[in-house]
Formats: sequence, C-alpha cells, structure tokens
Amino acid sequence: MKKNRLTELLNIELPLIQAGMVWVSGAKLAAASSNAGCLGVIGAGSMQPDLLDYHIKKAKSLTDKPLAVNFPLLYSKIEEQIEVALKNNIQVFITSAGSPKKFTSLLKEKGKTVIHVTSTPELAKKCEDAGVDAVIVEGFEAGGHNGRDETTSLVLIPQCVEAVDIPIIAAGGFATGGSVLAGLALGAEGIQMGTRFLMTEESSAHKNYKELLAHAPHNATMLMMKNLVPVRLFKNKFYEEIKDLENNCASKDVLLQHLGKGRAKLGMLEGDLDNGELEVGQICSLIKTYPNVSDVVSEIQAEYQQARQRVLEEE
Repeated sequence: MKKNRLTELLNIELPLIQAGMVWVSGAKLAAASSNAGCLGVIGAGSMQPDLLDYHIKKAKSLTDKPLAVNFPLLYSKIEEQIEVALKNNIQVFITSAGSPKKFTSLLKEKGKTVIHVTSTPELAKKCEDAGVDAVIVEGFEAGGHNGRDETTSLVLIPQCVEAVDIPIIAAGGFATGGSVLAGLALGAEGIQMGTRFLMTEESSAHKNYKELLAHAPHNATMLMMKNLVPVRLFKNKFYEEIKDLENNCASKDVLLQHLGKGRAKLGMLEGDLDNGELEVGQICSLIKTYPNVSDVVSEIQAEYQQARQRVLEEE
C-alpha cells in the first residue's frame, strides 16, 4: 500500500484506521492497531472522562505510534472528554454524531488534526468548509450508528470524492485486503474498519459475542430505529423486540423506554446475547476468527497484494 496524503497527515505506515467503537475500542486494541502500522483509535463514547484518561495513558504506555480518540458529540460530557484528550496530548481527534463546527476551530487553533464522520456528500462538504482535515464517509453497511439514507459505500465514496478536496476515509463493509483495494480504487485515501478489529484478541468485546459473530449468517444484521437513532443491530432477541415495536408504530418515547440504558454494554462487553444491543456491520458474516491484531493486519496486506496482482493480470 502506497503512502498518500492521509498517511502523511496521520504519520502512519498504512492507510488503515481501526474504528473507535463503544465498549470495544480501549487502550489494548488501539495500541495494538497503532503498533501494526494503522491508526489506533480509542472509543470515548462509552467512557466517563476519568476512564478515558486511564485508557489514553495506558495506550501511550503500550505504543509510541500515533493514536486517536473518537468523540460522539451527542454525549453530555463531551467537553470534559475533549479536555482529557488535550491534556494527554492526543494529536488526532475524530468527531461524529454532531456538527463538525462544534469543536473544529478550537482543535485546529491548538494544532490538532480533526476528522469528522459523515454519511452524505453534503455533510462531507460542510465538514470541509468547517476546516476538518479529512472525512470518514460511512456507508450503509457499517455497524452501530448509521445514516438514514441507506447509501452503500460503493456509491457514497465516489459521491464524496466529487464533493470535497480533502482526503476521504471509506468505512462500511471493509474487512479484507480486496475491499481495501476496491475502496482506494474508488478514490478513498484510507479505509476504516470496525467489525474486523472488533473480531480480534485485543478488542474488549465479550468472548460470547465474538463466538456469535464467528458463526453469523449472511443476513445477520438490520438497520433499526431509523426514526430515533439509526443503528445496525445483530438479529437477536432484543432486535426482535425493537422490530415488533416498530412494526406496531411505537412512538419515540416507547422505543426510548425499551432501549433504556446500558443495552450495548450488556451485550457487547458483558456478553448477554439475548437482551443486549449488539452493534455490528454487515461484513460480520465473512469473519470467522478473532486472531491478534498483528496477524489481521498482515493478512489484510497479503490479501491486498493478491487482489492487486489479480487485477493487473486480467488487464
């Protein structure tokens, strides 16, 4: 994989980013990803400020490579989380689930690199206008919180390439070297993977959850709660309950009441596969093992070279 604007911007060896997922992306996963040549990302969405401080310090003790933190802007303690990252000299800030204008100016004034997550070319342009350094464009295939438009990565990437001049990082449906080649061929300069890194030894996901995903069928997930907070879920008992409520035209208040608090932690971290909220991407059905991060990245690199050679031989 060649160096490009993104690898230079982030000071990383490979144009690969490990997604900052809630309950999954702690210090151990982020450090392992950075040590493997990717950008390791801590997911602040499931952390109180003091816990985030611990994970940043722990990750920095495990690697001297670049690290990032993902900040969903919808959480109430976002200002405190940002301050924790600044005090710990994090260089790369990834923001999502909110306006790119909210913290970009502040962070840029402090010399930080800012990346925002988008699911439309219109928002990608707003991100560029707000001064972000790059955008993560997340297709419909992605796990967790998602856009409402159901635009796949195959369509979204070239739309955003046309819309902006800053580097684009493709996300949603990427887990293999072949998919990395495809994303780069469409104009992306980097690839973010979530589910692939969730399925590693170093991720914080419960072993029960990893085992469930290792045997996932091709149609294991569905985008739900589009009128509330769109999220791609694994089809378990909790999913069926949400599906029944939506089929019966449940109000937002009823959905929120059933969703409650702690559902994602219950499922993803604590391993309750029936009652927990299991957020994962469509690509889960293609991932059958959960080795260490170093082996995953080596496999992706080998697959990339094989896929590239296959294309060249066909010309």
